[in-house]
Amino acid sequence: MSQLDPGPPPLPGRTDHWQRRSGGFWVGAFPVLAGAYFLLANLGLLNWLNWDLVWPVILILIGLYLVVRRLR
Repeated sequence: MSQLDPGPPPLPGRTDHWQRRSGGFWVGAFPVLAGAYFLLANLGLLNWLNWDLVWPVILILIGLYLVVRRLR
């Protein structure tokens, strides 16, 4: 089988590995991203970032993601 051959189609009823475990992924990714943010902020690398503007944008993006995911 060559690298360009996609292989057989997935069986009906089976979901992709990441689709089944996406909730667990975000549960782990959130503390990592939050920790990275706080580390960079403590190092003074995010002084240009206005948190009062960022957190509503993050909430809006999460909401848009949930709506788009639901519509698919």
